[in-house]
Amino acid sequence: MMKHPGKLLGVVALCLATVLTGTTGAAADPGPTPPPRTNSANETIYMVKGYDPPDLVGDDGPGVSCTSRWNTAERAMKRWGWKGRFVQVKFYNRDTRCDLSLVRRAGNGTYDGSRDLPLMELGRRLAWKIHNRDSRYGRSVDLVGHSMGGLIIRAALTGTERHMPGWPPYIYVEDAVTLGTPHHGAWPSDLLCSAIPVNRQCEDMRSESVFMRWLHATDVPGSAQGTDWTLIGSEADSDVGIGSTTPVVDEAQHLVRYASSTGIGHSDLRKKANGRWPMRYSQDSGQTWVSLRYGAAPLRATFNSLYWESRW
Repeated sequence: MMKHPGKLLGVVALCLATVLTGTTGAAADPGPTPPPRTNSANETIYMVKGYDPPDLVGDDGPGVSCTSRWNTAERAMKRWGWKGRFVQVKFYNRDTRCDLSLVRRAGNGTYDGSRDLPLMELGRRLAWKIHNRDSRYGRSVDLVGHSMGGLIIRAALTGTERHMPGWPPYIYVEDAVTLGTPHHGAWPSDLLCSAIPVNRQCEDMRSESVFMRWLHATDVPGSAQGTDWTLIGSEADSDVGIGSTTPVVDEAQHLVRYASSTGIGHSDLRKKANGRWPMRYSQDSGQTWVSLRYGAAPLRATFNSLYWESRW
């Protein structure tokens, strides 16, 4: 696959009608002329990790080290020649060693980075960070999300594309890659959400949640620049089914599916940088597929997806 010539591959308080129908606000300022799409290893990459499930005993709140989630990917991409910045995103109070925080002060000295912070709101905050840090200066960025993090980056683009009230007027996202993301729900979330009380993020990941219906009122979103999507999943992922991680119904341009024989599990999708792996890929939203006995590792596929302008 590495030798293939083309690219393989709002607010939370909005009324329910707006959430379900995707009703937009007034036409927003389109901003400056979008930057051109290029084959470039100089883009900033925003990296959004996944959900931190409750411990069975003694859970004292979610949180992980961002570097523990993304350092393998960052080191590999630098080794392959990526020159742009890497921005590892925090959204739980207890997250550590991150580059950017979506957590806000909630009052009384507390912060709102819990599992009850809705995914739509996290997407809105991420969209504003991208706008304020890069897009308003005419710079485009790339986005990578693992698991629930892919829903957050999709939400960031969805709300902005629909010009929803409270969202930035525009963002420039050249490429977006999701790894093991439950685009149509995570089956184990039904088990996780059986606990009392139910947390909001777990509820949002249900296939029939209000958030999912809002997300799927349209296909994968673009940006003012136009966004090329690559969805990567594994048939060996026991957390999220292959039909949810790489759905053919969302019109994402590029789909990558690793065979069950690879043993590539949910977390492996953000860890595997080397080797050759049996896989299938589609460059036309799932209309046709190519099978490879010796395909690139998930992180190499991610790198290629972010680098090439249109096909690889």
